[in-house]
Amino acid sequence: MLRQRQGWRLALVLFLVGVFLALQWIASQPQKPALVPPPPQSRRPFTLDFALPTLHGQTLQLSDLQGRVVLVNFWATWCHPCRTEMPSMNALYQAYHHQGLEILAIASDPQGYEIVAPFVQAHTLTFPILLDPGNVIGTRLPVQGLPTSYLLDKQGRVAALELGARNWNAAKVRRLIDTLLAEE
Repeated sequence: MLRQRQGWRLALVLFLVGVFLALQWIASQPQKPALVPPPPQSRRPFTLDFALPTLHGQTLQLSDLQGRVVLVNFWATWCHPCRTEMPSMNALYQAYHHQGLEILAIASDPQGYEIVAPFVQAHTLTFPILLDPGNVIGTRLPVQGLPTSYLLDKQGRVAALELGARNWNAAKVRRLIDTLLAEE
């Protein structure tokens, strides 16, 4: 009985040490860098113009948004990091849409409307959701993984490319959006 208790104690201590070491390792990993756009003259154009259907049945074309700062986000409902960043994208959209920011979230779910619409409604997302069930646009860029986001300046040039989830409502991102909106 005593040996059994000592075995459990040792196992618990080893487990706790393992958890502590794992947390230390996670804390030592580099954080996502701040989004810092290159100077306007060195930004490359986003050469792909596309037109996709929205959840509401209209067609939205990227080139129609010339003169606006545009966040093009590739995502899917099954993608956990995508789901994680959606509330912060919605908050950013609510704060900046009236100033000239547009968000185009391109859903690549093969089931299309039938799975995307309930997700959008459940999360009360207010920015435009475009449907690309065949992932045609994602393969033309090509998008390496989800989520992937392109932040375009008013001239349609890539100001930032983000691979993976981000808190889009963070102060650093808001400063970047302010900078891009202030540019001519």
